[in-house]
Amino acid sequence: MSIHDLALIERGIAQRARLLDALLADLYGPQRLLALRLVPSELVFGHPDFLWPAHGLVPHMGRWLHACAADLARTPDGRWWVLADHTGTPFSAGRALMNRDIIRQLLALMNPDEEPLAVVLRPGPGNEARFRYGDMAHQPGIPLAAGHDLSVRDDTLFLKTPAGLKRVHCILRCLEDDCCDPLELRSDSALGVAGLLGVVRAQRVLLANALGSGVLESAAWFGFLPGIAEHLLGESLVLPSLASWWCGEAEALQYVLEHVDDLVIRAVFPNQHFGPVSGRSIAGAERDRLIARLRARPNAYVAQEHMEAAATLPVCAFQRGGAGSGEWVLAEPQPWVPAP
Repeated sequence: MSIHDLALIERGIAQRARLLDALLADLYGPQRLLALRLVPSELVFGHPDFLWPAHGLVPHMGRWLHACAADLARTPDGRWWVLADHTGTPFSAGRALMNRDIIRQLLALMNPDEEPLAVVLRPGPGNEARFRYGDMAHQPGIPLAAGHDLSVRDDTLFLKTPAGLKRVHCILRCLEDDCCDPLELRSDSALGVAGLLGVVRAQRVLLANALGSGVLESAAWFGFLPGIAEHLLGESLVLPSLASWWCGEAEALQYVLEHVDDLVIRAVFPNQHFGPVSGRSIAGAERDRLIARLRARPNAYVAQEHMEAAATLPVCAFQRGGAGSGEWVLAEPQPWVPAP
């Protein structure tokens, strides 16, 4: 990988992080993009990770994202493309979170009177990624906590310790959005902390990432990001996304139906039981069934072009700094791996 490649990726991922943060602020705030029809309402309100209780919420210092990641691919002609964005729980950010400087930057944003405390909020013991979360907590030297280890009192979050309650200033969230507060979100969740959303509203805890940020994890956003970037940032995307067509638009659906053999069909929402289907790999009755599904429920599907990747690269970005929006910096990228 050349210095030029690294410089391009750094600019592109930092820009994308700023864009996604601004997009979340609009979706959970004034929703101007919806009013201007730059974003389809079905894509937002149909997504299971859009949290209505978070609408109108202003996270600490107005920051929705503190860490995000992108999957990149380099084509044989040398160009880099974004294959996926990760804005919810920091599944792919484990190595970067080992950096104590990152934790210190997050805690510095709170400017508390007492010694700041960060915790990693983990899912249940049966979760397959529990060892990864343990590594995230152990390396920076911060506690790994489950929901029952935490308590809310007077819009303040506390960690239960043998020495008594200690105030928590920062949470690195490894728990799905809707499981984090059984009081206002999923009432059947035994993993979260009752009253956590109230603490966030009072800006008494920094949550990385903010609740509801998982709404941007869908390939259907790709087709709308160029227009959103021009509107919110006044910029063109440095790193283009893989060409995508959300079938909820009539023209896009028609294009997909006419070129289904050249595309990969994916589910728009994570709660769908539908794996990616390559149009070139099916025929006959199976192809007819796929087309029937697209016609019956177009809002639920997105089509993407096939990409012959020469290399793939997952990259994490972190927001840091004091007042204002802060700066986005890249964690050390993983070594690129030739595509199989």
